[in-house]
Amino acid sequence: MESAISDAVIAELAEVGFGRLTFDGVAERAGTGKSPLYRRWPDTTSLVIDTLEKLGSDPTKYVRTGLLRDDLIGLTVHMIKTQKGVKGDAYRSLLGEAHRYPQLLARFKTQVLAPRFEALTELLRDAARRGEISPERLTPMVLEVLHALILKHTLLEARDPTKKDITEMIDEVLLPLLVAKPIQQELSARPRAGLRCVVSPGLQSGSYVISLS
Repeated sequence: MESAISDAVIAELAEVGFGRLTFDGVAERAGTGKSPLYRRWPDTTSLVIDTLEKLGSDPTKYVRTGLLRDDLIGLTVHMIKTQKGVKGDAYRSLLGEAHRYPQLLARFKTQVLAPRFEALTELLRDAARRGEISPERLTPMVLEVLHALILKHTLLEARDPTKKDITEMIDEVLLPLLVAKPIQQELSARPRAGLRCVVSPGLQSGSYVISLS
């Protein structure tokens, strides 16, 4: 019965959305009465969040390889395994409406999204401890960008991302962002003594190029 209720909640989310999801609709689709639902969940928000928590891939169950690139790809693939088809439609439908339901949005962030982001952050910290990336790169802004990009590709796209999509995201955006030297650090490391201003003719008549060296 529990599996039937979870399937019914996901189907209702995908079909009618959170705003129109009711205990009546879930009970009818699951082939049960409303009483078991009312006894277990005080409202539809609790029912939906509890269902999504159970259906999402537990990031702590991912077995790491110890290589940053492989683990970024592997963990992301692991987290989206259960978000294909109707389940992915349910997640996207929920996120599309969540801003209108502050309690739902808050619980979705803390109970569904936060564990995934914490697993990613811990993976990056382990890579920093191994020396694969600099700990200085793990700033709040860099982590926020990484989380937002993964959220967009795993939950907000109209289609389910493939492993190729995820690999391109890791190789073209996430890894370069993690290994890049902060611009403030790069500028401060440049020698200031002997700075020269060089003015040279440009390609067009009457134009000049100014460079510092």
